[in-house]
Amino acid sequence: MQAQLVDVFTLTPGEGNPGAVVTDAGDLTHADMAGIAARLGVETTFVDGTTLRYYQPSGAAMTLCGHGTLAALAVMGRQGEFRVSTPAGDLPVLVEPRLFGMQMPPVTLGEPLPPAVAARGLGIDLNDIDGPVQVGSAGRPKLLVPLRSQAALDALHPAQATIDEACATVGATGIYAFTCQERVIGTMADARHFCTGAGIYEDPVTGVAAVALGWYLWHHGVAPGCCRVKISQGHAMGRPGLILVRQGDDGHLWVHGQAVIGGTVTL
Repeated sequence: MQAQLVDVFTLTPGEGNPGAVVTDAGDLTHADMAGIAARLGVETTFVDGTTLRYYQPSGAAMTLCGHGTLAALAVMGRQGEFRVSTPAGDLPVLVEPRLFGMQMPPVTLGEPLPPAVAARGLGIDLNDIDGPVQVGSAGRPKLLVPLRSQAALDALHPAQATIDEACATVGATGIYAFTCQERVIGTMADARHFCTGAGIYEDPVTGVAAVALGWYLWHHGVAPGCCRVKISQGHAMGRPGLILVRQGDDGHLWVHGQAVIGGTVTL
């Protein structure tokens, strides 16, 4: 059995978000999949036909993983639109030349929270926060924290303990800090994602969180009249990537990204 190593939200090996894909995984148990993900040290997608399961390096199972789904699509070799089964439900996916997409579960946006929760979690001053702090979820809840500047975003280095505490307080699986100052031409936001309970401190490029952020931006009128939002992420880790969030004709949100297969590991 082999794992395919895939970089997602990029066409450049060594950039974007790394993941692994294991095919023909129908006979693997929970313990098997948890152990493989821990050994590989990256979020890993297990494929059985069109059924997908996701595991973190910590060994914990996930209900949904955006870049893990796109990585699986890059490996599966199918074209066009079809459906995949995930723990979050059956979702439409789309494979186009050099671009992979998935429809997300319905996105929710919670009520504004006290900014102090986010400030403590990120180890920053309240004055660095520039807008409503809310939990947004596109399959997995994220604490969305708008910052005043690119400099404030780049300077973040929160302690894992404060990240964990803030996420536990608001029921989130990570803190998605962002600024609307443009780093990459054509993008609406630049972001960083700090994780809890994943065995990863910072995720390079996070599709699920970007979809929640896209909905947040539309909700707050940041991108009026625009049905597509591009978000950059990963620059602080030296793994830059671009995420496209799109509103479908039926109102559902989609996440799209490129991907490159970088090699294999024998398990």
